[in-house]
Amino acid sequence: MGDTIRLFMWGYQHHFQHSLQYEAENLFNRIDKNLKPKIFLLGFLVEERDDRHKICLEPEDCGYNIDSFSNLEKLAEELEKVDGEGKIWHSHPIAQENHKNRIGNKALIDSIKKILEREDLYGDTEKYISYPTYIDGFLVFTVVEIQKAALNKHYSLTKEKFDNRFKISRSFIESTIDSYLKECSNALKDPNRGFQAIERQAEEVLRESGKQFMYTISQAGGNFNGLHGLYDACNTIASMKYEGAEGFGKLAIANKEHINLRLTLELEEPIKVSDYRKVRKFLELSTDDSIIISDSALIYGLGELVGKYNPKDESLFIINFISHFKWEVLHDNNSMMVVEYRLPNISKDKLDRTKFYSDLPRIFKNIKKRQIDKLWDITMQATQQKHGTMLVISSNAEKESDRLGKQCFAIKPMELATNIIQQITSIDGAVLLNQDSTCFAIGVILDGLATDKGDSSRGSRYNSAVRYYEQFGRKTPIVIVIISEDGMINLIPELRPQIKRSEITDRIENLRELNKLEKVERKKYYPIINWFENKQFYLSENECIEINELRKEIEQKEKEPASVWIVRNDLIPNKEMNDSYYK
Repeated sequence: MGDTIRLFMWGYQHHFQHSLQYEAENLFNRIDKNLKPKIFLLGFLVEERDDRHKICLEPEDCGYNIDSFSNLEKLAEELEKVDGEGKIWHSHPIAQENHKNRIGNKALIDSIKKILEREDLYGDTEKYISYPTYIDGFLVFTVVEIQKAALNKHYSLTKEKFDNRFKISRSFIESTIDSYLKECSNALKDPNRGFQAIERQAEEVLRESGKQFMYTISQAGGNFNGLHGLYDACNTIASMKYEGAEGFGKLAIANKEHINLRLTLELEEPIKVSDYRKVRKFLELSTDDSIIISDSALIYGLGELVGKYNPKDESLFIINFISHFKWEVLHDNNSMMVVEYRLPNISKDKLDRTKFYSDLPRIFKNIKKRQIDKLWDITMQATQQKHGTMLVISSNAEKESDRLGKQCFAIKPMELATNIIQQITSIDGAVLLNQDSTCFAIGVILDGLATDKGDSSRGSRYNSAVRYYEQFGRKTPIVIVIISEDGMINLIPELRPQIKRSEITDRIENLRELNKLEKVERKKYYPIINWFENKQFYLSENECIEINELRKEIEQKEKEPASVWIVRNDLIPNKEMNDSYYK
């Protein structure tokens, strides 16, 4: 017997939403696992039917209540009246009808977003809503919620429109969200399809997102002829070799007369960007100081950056051809998108110095700052190894070199100097050293038992490090630095940041005080409860119990909780939490 759908739109809505959630996680995890997308469907009834709810949500426990959307239609009508585009009339009746529908749908989308943001005023997610699809009397919208904290860590532009009219993406992540929502709207046109709602693979969606994001870059040139094709041009140019050599060089995308550009060598006849072979050949002239000047349609010559660029203008972008099949887009020296073998993504974080200096003292007791300084310098040198490498910093390094025996090249103990790091990391395997930077072995092949802590999306270097740490790191202080070929750097163990114990106790006391009040002060309550949900890992069992009880008591004081309260799960303690996570 199947589950009864109370808020019924169509029979397969439950399966459809599950599929969209799975596809969202598969897509956005490739960019940043901290984005944590949450997907739900919202149906707005546009036909007169007594057997249907006016508003339907799938799943019903998505965190919002249908009563919250009781004024959706009225709010949309008000927004539609003040929309400037609503005053535009088309002579052809079909064109006018399409225009009217577009304005109406836009008003509904804006209204839904306003309601969601009002209901979750102090929430931690950014909301995005798809264009609706008609299903059996309903306009069905897909809603995506993305963690704000993760979004804010990535560089983004501020302007949303080109020429004050055409919408553009402010980041590659935003472009990916738009592409995903378009896929959802298209998938809803066949709501009864099988188990896979979105048929396009994640790689295809990412490629489409990269192509869409390049419209943001190409519009900066101000040449309408260059709006299309820049993404494909960069991919093709990056794939070509000139006289057997890989392509390196930089391309500035901006108006030819940009105040921060000066032509030092101007071509008599500009080269079309679509003339890939000529562009690839001309790229050979580019250096760090002398870059190619283009408006995305034409290349005018070589030039240089002059003066102080105002990043708020968002009018000058650099395309950096890094190596064969690899290029990136930069704005004000911030990487916005990296494309490798035609697959776009964001630039992965390099090693955080603050985290390095915070984690090592937690693992190696009594380690001195001068020791960390030396290990940091060695690590920074190791990150320059193009094919990637691994450093194993172990307090038991000497005995480990004996145990591993034939699985390494044991050497006479020597304190490492930074000028030798490139040589000793040029062979496969890890470098084994202790916290004094004394090296005992190179080319180390790590062993270890199989574990569920690995990551199938990562290579053998990462997973062998995880297996080694899981077997030996629990008994002996060990830090493993993994430098991947793609430039990604990981520290194992991956310790969470430390927090002050008082951050927890002070907020619990604030929650107690709020509970004593007759009327709930939501402006104080929401930030506290949201903080506890985000910091759940750090809470003890007793703290979780008290916070859960206080939350329930506070919510009971609200006369009409169904209209505004967000559904929240009880907090539960994490067995891996210990006092080392307190500052």
